[in-house]
Amino acid sequence: MAKKKKAKEMPKKAAKKAGFGQKLKSEFTTIAIVMIPIAIAINQVGRLIHEALALPVYLDTIGTLFTAMLCGPWVAGIGGFLTNVVTAIAYGRATSVFFGTVQLGIGLLTGFVVYKGWLKKWWQVPIMGTANALVAALISAPIVGIVSGGVSGQGQDVVFAFFLAAGERFWNALFASRFLVELLDKAVISIFIPWMAVKRLPDRYAKLFKYAHKVRK
Repeated sequence: MAKKKKAKEMPKKAAKKAGFGQKLKSEFTTIAIVMIPIAIAINQVGRLIHEALALPVYLDTIGTLFTAMLCGPWVAGIGGFLTNVVTAIAYGRATSVFFGTVQLGIGLLTGFVVYKGWLKKWWQVPIMGTANALVAALISAPIVGIVSGGVSGQGQDVVFAFFLAAGERFWNALFASRFLVELLDKAVISIFIPWMAVKRLPDRYAKLFKYAHKVRK
C-alpha cells in the first residue's frame, strides 16, 4: 500500500515542479526580456540624477517597479539585481552587488502585489511603497553595518548620526535612518512615477504586457 501511495504522489510532485517551471518560463516573453535592459537604464539614470544633484532620495528603483507593474515579479527582480551588477562593473563598486538584493526583494514583492491585483487604487500605492521601504531597510541595514560600519557616505549618515547622538543603539539607529530615507523615496517618488506611467500607457502598448491590466483596471 505504501509503495502504491508513493507511486501516486511522485507524478503529482513532478507535475507541480513542471508547472512552476513552465509558469516561470512563460513570464519571460520577448517583450519582458526587452524590458530588463530598459529597467536597468531607467534605474541608472535615476541613480545619476541622485548623485549629480545630491538628492536625499535614490531614484534607482523606478525601472524595477515599472517592470514589476508590466512584467511581474521575476522579470522585475532580475532586472533590479542586474542594475547593481552593472553599477559594480561600470564604476568599480563591488559592494553594489550586495545591494542588488534590495532591488531583487523590491521587484519580487511589488510584482507579487501586482499579480494579486492589489495595486489598482491610488491609496494602495503609498502602502506598497511603505512595504518596499521596510524591505529595503531590512535588507540594506545589515549590509551597510557589516560592510562599512554603518557609514554609507550619503545623506542618511546624518540621520544615522542623529539617532546615535540621541542614545539609540547602533542597529536601531541604522535601521531607523535607512527606513526614513527609503520611505521618502520608495513610498512617494519611486512608486508613484511608474504607477502613473502604467495608468496612462496607451491601450495598444499596454496589451503587450502580461501584468499591465492588473494595474490599469
